Amino acid sequence: MTDAFVFLREFVRDPNRIGAVAPSGKQLAARMCESADLADDHVIVELGAGTGPFTRAIRERHPHAPLLALEPKEDLAALLREELPDVEVVEAFAQELPRLCAEWGHPVVDRVVSGLPWTLWPPEVQRAALDAVVEVLSPDGRFVTFNYLGAHLMPKAQALRGELAERFGRVEMSSTAWLNVPPAFVYICSEPKKG
Repeated sequence: MTDAFVFLREFVRDPNRIGAVAPSGKQLAARMCESADLADDHVIVELGAGTGPFTRAIRERHPHAPLLALEPKEDLAALLREELPDVEVVEAFAQELPRLCAEWGHPVVDRVVSGLPWTLWPPEVQRAALDAVVEVLSPDGRFVTFNYLGAHLMPKAQALRGELAERFGRVEMSSTAWLNVPPAFVYICSEPKKG
């Protein structure tokens, strides 16, 4: 069973939790890794790992970096565990990040890479998840997430951008990954505002 088929099946089952009809492409995965500015000694968390396009890209570039992947959907988490046995895969939500990171032995992390469908969620869920990200990030940590070109102009996406600006001193946009379906760009968030 291909990743695309598994992803589409999960989308049909629960479109509000998946948020896309196909997994992210290799160009967007590469753009996410570049935007995160990953290093071999970074402690990395991935949110919403799905079928693992970002997970694989991170592992290919940094095979020994500690990597925790959160994927709440049981079938997708099982697929990731089978394909990437050296990655710690947990079936959990982003809001649980502080507890999960502490249990993992890394209460502070360097990078958080997100494939979550932020704009599909109610504002209170977005805020709780983003607060959890900021809580675990080191002062020089970085958070990256993506949005589809054009969709970023919609009111919910503009509200998300505002939530990011409240929690990070710098929020930048990468160049567009035109080969992704649909084309997408990365929000690069640094200087987390603690407390």
